[in-house]
Amino acid sequence: MGPIGRRSTGDLPHPNPLPGGERVGLPKWSSWGIIASILFVATASAADGPTVVVTQPDESKFPEITVYFEVKRPDGSFILDARREEFRVTEDGQDRPILRFEAPVSTEVRPTTVVLVVDHSGSMNQEGKIDGLKQAVATFLEGLPRGSKVAVIAFSDEVELVCPFTTDPARVREAVDALEASGGTRYFDAVAEALDLLGEEQGRRAVLALTDGMDTESHDATLATAIARARKLGLPVHTLGFGERRSINVKVLRTLAAETRGQHYLARDADQLRKIYEEIAQKLGSSYSLAYRTDRQVPDGTLRPIRIFYQKATQAGVTAVFIRGMVVPAAGWSRLYLALLAGLGMLAVMPGILARRKGQPIRIEP
Repeated sequence: MGPIGRRSTGDLPHPNPLPGGERVGLPKWSSWGIIASILFVATASAADGPTVVVTQPDESKFPEITVYFEVKRPDGSFILDARREEFRVTEDGQDRPILRFEAPVSTEVRPTTVVLVVDHSGSMNQEGKIDGLKQAVATFLEGLPRGSKVAVIAFSDEVELVCPFTTDPARVREAVDALEASGGTRYFDAVAEALDLLGEEQGRRAVLALTDGMDTESHDATLATAIARARKLGLPVHTLGFGERRSINVKVLRTLAAETRGQHYLARDADQLRKIYEEIAQKLGSSYSLAYRTDRQVPDGTLRPIRIFYQKATQAGVTAVFIRGMVVPAAGWSRLYLALLAGLGMLAVMPGILARRKGQPIRIEP
């Protein structure tokens, strides 16, 4: 397929400051940054027992909210067989009944949907990196749950959908194996296109975005707009740096992952990259999900804190879901505001009323 068209970024919010005091133009703390800090503290204090790590909330079926999460032992291994009755969920501090629950070990295989963003710029020719990438992707596909859908967006001077969503691993491998290294690096443009592509899907989703260098060619997207888009869609972006650390903007990759609730990885060589892709595939196959119904009656533009409690863990998994819509005042709408809305409604329908009456004879009463 041909190059993907450019996209308009518009005015979007900017991310939090980069590690080490570097800033990219945003306030020091955002709501997601605060939530991430809470989660870090909770995880650190629960080092002596299992931990719950929320990977993705999904409000696309509002008022039903689905939360994806992992349960880990202190040694980092996954607990795969926890039972529904061992969990409870709260939204804004209030318990919510669990409507559905799925564990990694169940009667059904639980597929996932992934977009692989892969760099095939000229620098990928060095040290056999392009061949190492192809081998790592093959390992990743072997570890994914059966039935998972994968698409591939490749970038250099152009951003190209080289493999649309498919459940056939052979098609994915064929598309990646055909890549040749040349050109520059449009990393942020590629990530933005991956987010748009994945945003049309439902269920457990993730973007895996690899580069061996720094963005030099993006025309439309930036770090800030990519983060804003991922947050709006509720999608994690896992970033992978491949090669020499000095050639990669690690701070930017780390920020992109942290601000979208993804993870950042750094692979020095092909062997490390293969192990990282293998680990990510394992994580995607180790995810729980539960669904509950929010107490919000309408989409009201609020950020709702969510906690997942597991009986054997000392701390809850923490996240938040943004319910799109207009913010409703706590005290309700004022009478003046409602009157203004009614007036605007009348103005909207008045042209149609006048149009229907036009041409009718004017009656003159005797």
